[in-house]
Amino acid sequence: MHKKMTRTDIFYYSRSKLLLYLLFNLVLLTLALFFTWVIFPQYGIVYSLALGVCVLSVVATIVAMIIHHPLAVISSSSIKIDFCASLKWKDIKSAHKVQFGHKELIIFEVKNLSKYKLNFMQKIIKNSKFSAFSIPLYAMDFRDAEAIEKIIGQYVRID
Repeated sequence: MHKKMTRTDIFYYSRSKLLLYLLFNLVLLTLALFFTWVIFPQYGIVYSLALGVCVLSVVATIVAMIIHHPLAVISSSSIKIDFCASLKWKDIKSAHKVQFGHKELIIFEVKNLSKYKLNFMQKIIKNSKFSAFSIPLYAMDFRDAEAIEKIIGQYVRID
């Protein structure tokens, strides 16, 4: 779902794709329950931890579906991806559209990454091929993915 406001474009995660992720997490939760109580009850602590992680993942997916938080908020001066710091257009060195299997991403290379306050996940992946600032086009509806690519193209050239 894409919502256009004055001078700001807001793009959201696809609820249908989040539903698939929820179903996947429910299958994992079922498997964790099965392994915890039926197959390996002697390893209760280990599987209880796995069970807790699965429950947390299911709850997080449900919350993301209910709240429907934005994937990207684009203004004339910056772009904000998820809960990350706003990235100024002038600080973007380049943008690349890459494909990993069937998943497409737009990856931003930032001129001076040290001046941005990164969240935990960004700190982990800042030196990987995904960079600290990436937009998962695969997590959006097809029309929204095309629209966000076009809008970003107005500010930064996408290779």
